[in-house]
Amino acid sequence: MSKKLILAANDFGLFEAIDKGITRACREGVLKNVAIVNTTKKSKFLKALRRTKTELGIQLNATKGKPISKNGINSLVDNQGNFLKSGRDLMLNAKTKEVEREFHTQVKKAKESFEPRWICCSDEMENNPKIFKIALEIAELEKIPIRTLFRWQKDAAKAKNIKTADHFSEDFYEEPSITLPGFLKILKNLKNGITDMPCRPGSINKKVIEGCQYSWQREIELSTLVNEKLKMFFKENQSIKLIKFSEIKNYE
Repeated sequence: MSKKLILAANDFGLFEAIDKGITRACREGVLKNVAIVNTTKKSKFLKALRRTKTELGIQLNATKGKPISKNGINSLVDNQGNFLKSGRDLMLNAKTKEVEREFHTQVKKAKESFEPRWICCSDEMENNPKIFKIALEIAELEKIPIRTLFRWQKDAAKAKNIKTADHFSEDFYEEPSITLPGFLKILKNLKNGITDMPCRPGSINKKVIEGCQYSWQREIELSTLVNEKLKMFFKENQSIKLIKFSEIKNYE
C-alpha cells in the first residue's frame, strides 16, 4: 500500500503576515492545500494564492474574531460581539442552531471568492460531536472532503460516502518536529494510506505575536516547507506522494 500525504495549511485569512507566508509556501515550497478563514476581511493575498493552483478549503471558525451573521447567534459571542475564545466555551454555551446558521453563512460568503474543495474547523472544534455533525452535513451538501481527527468521525464520514483521509497526524507541530530534520523523521515513519497533516506556516509580525499563541513557530515551518532539501526528498522518495484532498478516492 502506498503512502500519500495531504499537507494542509491552516489559518489563511487571520493575519496578512500569515497569508503572505502561506502563499510563499505554496509558490516556492511543497504545500498543495490551504484552509481559508473567511470571517475576516478578504485577504489581499487571495489572488496570488489562487494563482499557485493550491487546493482551497474552508476553515469553519467560531473562536477567532467576529461572526459573519449579524443576528441570531447570541450564544456564540461575548458582550463585545466577538466569538467566545475557546472550544470549551463554545461547547458549554453555543446553541447548535446558531452554530449551524453561522457556518452556513461562512460557506456562502466563501463561495463569493473561491470554490471550497474541502472543509475543516478551527481549533479542532470538530471534537464536539454536535459541531462535527454540522460540518459533516455541510460536506455532504457541498460534496467535498472533510478533515476527520478520530475513528468515530471517519466512520461517520464513510457512512455518508464523504471523502476523508485514512489517518490524521498532528506530528508537524512545535520544535523539533517543524525543523527540516524533524519533519524528515516524521515522513520516514509515515503510515501506509492517506495521512492528513495540518501545518501552520507564516511570516510573523507584532500582530501575529500578540494575536496567536502559535506565532514564531510559523516562520520555522515556512523555512522547512520551502527548503530545497525537502523538495529533493519528495523527488527521490517516490513511495511518498503529496496529494490534494480532491485526490482522495470514493469508498468502494
